[in-house]
Amino acid sequence: MRKWIAVGLLFIGFAAGAAEVELLFFHIAGCTQCAPMKEFLDELTARYPELRVISYEVALSPKNWRLMMRLADAYGLEDVEVPVVFVGDLGVAGPGRANELLIEEEVQRCIAAGCPSPLERLGRGRWIPALNPLETVVIILFAAWVLYLLTGR
Repeated sequence: MRKWIAVGLLFIGFAAGAAEVELLFFHIAGCTQCAPMKEFLDELTARYPELRVISYEVALSPKNWRLMMRLADAYGLEDVEVPVVFVGDLGVAGPGRANELLIEEEVQRCIAAGCPSPLERLGRGRWIPALNPLETVVIILFAAWVLYLLTGR
């Protein structure tokens, strides 16, 4: 009986010492490329209880879009297309099994070695402000409305 108590306490000690890994997931609601990545991340969190996935919807939130772009710059991503994932030292954009394998490897590394939150990279890079899709549509509609008023039609 004492042996089982000792084993239980040892397990609890290891579980308590495991570092939480933060993964940031940027997506667009209804995006067909984002759905498989979300499913993969759900499976990953089931396999790795230390993993905490924080999701950001970017199409309707200028704040989330800018955060994604700032992180993409800090991680050195040049082509940014959703889904975008940041974890540890890894930033990947786009769907695909290759990205999923890279993400899982980085999660495993971060569980073993510990990794800071991706948000700690903010401030690095040469971030240039960008408009999110909703802001772009609003500006185009406003410009079209102004042109309509100016032409008198």
